[in-house]
Amino acid sequence: MGKSEGWLARAVARVSLVTARLARAGVGFVWPPLFAVVAAASVVWYLRNTKDRLKLLGSNQIGYQQQLEAVTPVAAALGALAVVILGAVVWRRFRAGRFDTARVFSVAGSVLIPFGAAPFVVALFQPDIEKKTPFLTLFYCAIAAFFVGWGAYRIAFSQPRLDEPEPSKLRRTLARVAPWVAGAVVLGLGAAYAFYFARLSIFTHHALATRTIDLGIYDNIFYQSIHGRPLRCTFIKAEYHGSAHFDPILVLVSPLYLLYPRAEMILGLQSVWVASGVIPVYLLAQRALGSRVQAIIIGAAYLLHPALHGATLYEFHSLTLAQAPILWTLYCHFTDRKIAYWFALVAALLVREDVPLMLSMLGVMTLIHPGTSSRARGLFTIVVCAVYFVTVKMVFMTSSGIVMTGQDSYSFAYYYQELIQGGKGIGSLLLSFLTNPAFVVAQMFEEAKVQFLVTVFLPLLFVPFFVKSRRLLLAYGLALTLLASRTAVFSTHFQYTSTILPFAFALLPQGIRELSEGALARLKGFDPARLQRALVIGAFVASATVSAKFGALVENKVFRGGFNTVYRKLTPQQEELYAFIDKAATSIPVGKSVGVTNKLGPHVSNRRHVYFYGQRGTDYVFIDEAELKKDRKDKHQQAVKEGRLTELMRHGTYALFQSTPDAKKPTATEETEEDVRDVLGDPQKEE
Repeated sequence: MGKSEGWLARAVARVSLVTARLARAGVGFVWPPLFAVVAAASVVWYLRNTKDRLKLLGSNQIGYQQQLEAVTPVAAALGALAVVILGAVVWRRFRAGRFDTARVFSVAGSVLIPFGAAPFVVALFQPDIEKKTPFLTLFYCAIAAFFVGWGAYRIAFSQPRLDEPEPSKLRRTLARVAPWVAGAVVLGLGAAYAFYFARLSIFTHHALATRTIDLGIYDNIFYQSIHGRPLRCTFIKAEYHGSAHFDPILVLVSPLYLLYPRAEMILGLQSVWVASGVIPVYLLAQRALGSRVQAIIIGAAYLLHPALHGATLYEFHSLTLAQAPILWTLYCHFTDRKIAYWFALVAALLVREDVPLMLSMLGVMTLIHPGTSSRARGLFTIVVCAVYFVTVKMVFMTSSGIVMTGQDSYSFAYYYQELIQGGKGIGSLLLSFLTNPAFVVAQMFEEAKVQFLVTVFLPLLFVPFFVKSRRLLLAYGLALTLLASRTAVFSTHFQYTSTILPFAFALLPQGIRELSEGALARLKGFDPARLQRALVIGAFVASATVSAKFGALVENKVFRGGFNTVYRKLTPQQEELYAFIDKAATSIPVGKSVGVTNKLGPHVSNRRHVYFYGQRGTDYVFIDEAELKKDRKDKHQQAVKEGRLTELMRHGTYALFQSTPDAKKPTATEETEEDVRDVLGDPQKEE
């Protein structure tokens, strides 16, 4: 009896000791592994029949018996955790001689904490959740990033010993090849992005989801430029792109068009160009973070960003091309590469007329916070940007106004119609700031714009806003998007995020480093290296989850390339229709003029004389009759009836006609310019 009482007393004493150690250690060591295990096990029931059960996550409409069935994996997981911990206790008791309670729970928590994201990741797969509740979807993405980042912080890797002998030959070899391996990985990621998105772009084009506005316009600019007519385009006012934008970079790269003179070429070029931005992103991250692996992760986050996908897949736009040269300009600036900086700056300025407005913020930032760069560089940057912008507006464009005005120009004042009264220009916008600032703030923080901001910056954990010395770089892009009335401007489906993304990703690595080493991190006792790693991994998880629900890599309910549905493959009917379109387009003799409707323009825009149907008389008419409005359709049918148009080929509503050579009187293809719709008008109105 005495022995029994002694054993019982020792057991009670041991339990009391363990309890006391837990109390001293605090519940922080206890609840993370418990929560993670429960959270992970709670989704097992839903994963057994995802088709029927995932829809229940949003309503909790499951019966009591089903709840009991669902809780069984939770109980089993808790039991398994108890067995594991008990095994650790016994092992340390007999092998190490001492049980470190806090250590066991800490290690278990570090390994298991990322599993706490399981319910929220699974919830992201509810049918149509990104369409029905976008804010909730983004919140789940944020929670997933938090748990995975927290787990990454808690996992401690062994540090190299200070007295470690000279590295082995193998380690020296690995150190030499590491930069090459990292470079190959980055190039591989970029190549994969370029291939995948070029493929999607071309599929979408072949599915007839692209339009003359804008792919046909840019394709014609390439054709005209390579044939000695820089920036000319027969679809637009003055037959010159300077009536809307000035983008001489298109002239410089137009020789590439000779490799394959069709719209597919510039779609592929855009995908490759955008993908190349991963290189300066990687270099900036490697410099700021001091880790090639973390820099690769930041580069991958860049390629995952849904706004990058939207810009890449919205037909073709010169603004989309601005991202890579801007990133190179920022890289040269932050690394103090004096000569290379000016070459990169000039290349960026040539992309479009508004790039000087973006990069002037870099000059202002340098004047305020010179850092490693001189204030002189900042001043000269402002001067160069100002002189270039004024010269372009006064000499090379058809309007000197910032938002464009005049008969031969396309005004963009309607983009900001809520703040620009009567289309009076930028002056009216400034007056709105001065006379009704409360309304301006209300405009900037509408619900759709808040969602836009969260979608853009959640993948970056909002870190760029914390880089005090450099966040001024975001000013132009935020003003351009948040002040707009036109919804396309503050959407991740369009090219306008190109005014934000390159600056945000250039700031991300520096922001992560500053947060990791900052006063707040020191005050809270965070380890800088581990916190940096946690932020990098958290940003990647946020990018991956947001991309899955709002990007193009995974098919979802909300992603579009601009106004267009993105096609991942063609149906047999679409393949048959495109074969007809291609055959009809190639049958039109070279040198002959063609009149087209909006949908068919990009398929014949690689010629000298191609116009909107009704813009002027043409030798051939290639149209989708379903696109014709009533008055135009009546005139078209009259021209066919009178023999002024002879049908050559037809597939449903798609038809190719030839004009009668000896017809003297005006045909349905000869109307005044006023009868032709504004070809650079708001496509949203057409929708």
